[in-house]
Amino acid sequence: MRRDLIYLSPIPWRGLYQRPQHTARLLARDRNVLFVEPITIHGRKPPKDEGRLSFLALPVLPINARNPLVRGMASFSTAIPPLRRMVEIRQSVLLCRKLDKLVLDKRFSIEGTGPAFLFGYPQFYPLKRTYPEAPLIYDHMDDILHLGNPSAAMRRDFTELVSRADLVNATSGKLAEQMTAMKARKLLRIGNGVEWARFTSAGNQEPPVELVDLPQPRVIYVGSVAEWFDFDLLFEVARLRPEISFPIVGPVRPQLKRRINAAPANVHFFGARPYEEIPTWLAGCRAAMIPFLKTPLTEAVDPVKIHEYLASGLGVLTTSFSPEVLALAGPVTAADTASEFAAALDTHLASPPDPEQQRSFAAGRRWDALLAELAEALDQL
Repeated sequence: MRRDLIYLSPIPWRGLYQRPQHTARLLARDRNVLFVEPITIHGRKPPKDEGRLSFLALPVLPINARNPLVRGMASFSTAIPPLRRMVEIRQSVLLCRKLDKLVLDKRFSIEGTGPAFLFGYPQFYPLKRTYPEAPLIYDHMDDILHLGNPSAAMRRDFTELVSRADLVNATSGKLAEQMTAMKARKLLRIGNGVEWARFTSAGNQEPPVELVDLPQPRVIYVGSVAEWFDFDLLFEVARLRPEISFPIVGPVRPQLKRRINAAPANVHFFGARPYEEIPTWLAGCRAAMIPFLKTPLTEAVDPVKIHEYLASGLGVLTTSFSPEVLALAGPVTAADTASEFAAALDTHLASPPDPEQQRSFAAGRRWDALLAELAEALDQL
């Protein structure tokens, strides 16, 4: 049975374009999907409904806010049951109101036991009460126990979500181990992917003006600059190789912006850029990198960016923060000290890997193929 779907996303649609957006858009090819996102501080409104894909932003206690003070206040607030319940009631009212409108417009079906719920994060778990008999799927993409400082309420919701889910998917081996230990009933292992056509065809497009102004060779990083970003390693590598330009493309956490002031002259922070522009940034560089610290959180990730780098035909250098990265030992080079990283850069730039061979490694990670498996499992519930 091909059910309509409510996707409860951990991130806004107009934020970094990641697994949640790819999942919702591809599943909306053959069913109606309501993408539910958290309202974030200074965030943009979700887009207007389009085709089978609809949008709803709900108020949340911002426990993952970038500002540590806001995050701390939100975590404290979750320990106050009346306040937490008030937020949950407001979320439920807004969800039901949106669904009523979609059903009236014949753009959503709630027949039988209701639509399926696909959770990308436990924060919205209480909304399951809206349709208690509906199938429940959890897409486990981050180790939330090490993401910020989860409250006791969040931990309870997480545990209950895993135990009650009809289907759980884990995006990495570490996360699959965690779900097995928590006795998930039915477990899939579908990792992250890439929009193959978008990233393989960008070489014919003009690179961004800001990038052209930087001298070659350029070695790029694309993604969030957060607590797991190894500033010390990157800055030391940049000092060792002053002839290389290091463009950093992605949002910087507010509490980390002071670190930018200490960046060497050849490290350039450009902030977030639209997803549609990212392939042209990659196409204008000679190699790509992921300078992450090894933490319990990063150990469990399958980085979307690594598949986008490979589909762009770039050589990829990374720290050995995750087994998922080390499993790509052929197309990806791991180095953990500044001298090792700099030496690996020298090798990549002097004798770059064959772009077509790099793309071939990413060919099996197309989003449409990966998520077709998830859709098939969902329709069997």
